[in-house]
Amino acid sequence: MKAVYFAVGVLSLGSVVLTLGGCATETRPDVPSDAMQVSSGGKVVAFSAPHDGKAYLHDDTDNRVVYSTELKRDQVMKFDPVLDSVQIDGSTAPEGIADPGHDHSIYFSRSAQPDRADASVGSANSNDSSSNGVTTVHVPIGVKVDVQTQPSAPN
Repeated sequence: MKAVYFAVGVLSLGSVVLTLGGCATETRPDVPSDAMQVSSGGKVVAFSAPHDGKAYLHDDTDNRVVYSTELKRDQVMKFDPVLDSVQIDGSTAPEGIADPGHDHSIYFSRSAQPDRADASVGSANSNDSSSNGVTTVHVPIGVKVDVQTQPSAPN
């Protein structure tokens, strides 16, 4: 008799797993393995793209991607659960997010292509210096830079 109960339990569990497996199909892509988690929490999550790429808003409670978008370098993606909206550089995305009260994370996957800004700078100035010979140095916001002048060489 115990064997019958065990067999019924295994078959029931198997059918539940198969049923749930069929419901797991999502219309949005999964987070790719090369994407890095860049922001998470139960309140506002935001991210500024350091490069061109794709950002994914992941519902950590339901373990699924609820929104994804292409971002250009320096664009900001922000999800506010109170407003139930995703904003890209202050412009609100047209769709709302299911279950905005859940914890969410933002994942980012860098594009395999060179950044658009880098490509345009590289083609205009191959050595990243202006026509007057001054080299341009790109420094992240918040980094302190101490500029020192070099003595002129005698003529």
